[in-house]
Amino acid sequence: MARLLDTLVVIAAVVPALTLLAVIWAAIPALPPLPLGVVVLGVLPAIALLIASDRTRKTLNKRGIAERPLTADRWRQVLTAAAAMFAVLAVTVIAVKIAGTGGWPAGQPTISGGHYYLNVHGGLLPVTESEYRQALKSLVLLFMSGSVVLELAALTTLGLAGKRLSA
Repeated sequence: MARLLDTLVVIAAVVPALTLLAVIWAAIPALPPLPLGVVVLGVLPAIALLIASDRTRKTLNKRGIAERPLTADRWRQVLTAAAAMFAVLAVTVIAVKIAGTGGWPAGQPTISGGHYYLNVHGGLLPVTESEYRQALKSLVLLFMSGSVVLELAALTTLGLAGKRLSA
């Protein structure tokens, strides 16, 4: 169980760091947009990590742990990493909103017949390619930011479990 907890903590630290890189990529106006499929790659691990961290916490509460995991000695670093990534996320989102480059699109970016549209509840609103790319970046930024928050919640849960084990 100790090895499982430590492995889960490492995964729970690496996954939000990678997702945060995607958020930063989407926030930089000069970079091309990421495909919407990237959102799935952020959301699925976030949900899996939340479930795994909650199950691990419940198992620790019921059965305890036989050996001392590394997480018990490093819980402060785990919580500090989660706080630092959350701060980077907050600064990134705030910077995008202040710069005005990341307004939320009026609809889902769509390409139909070689033309760019925003799909607004079934109606197609024609837009330029640059408006299409900006709408795509905004959607990826929005959903990936939510994924990072869920992933950081999982990391925090595991850090607090390690804190409890250190006592």
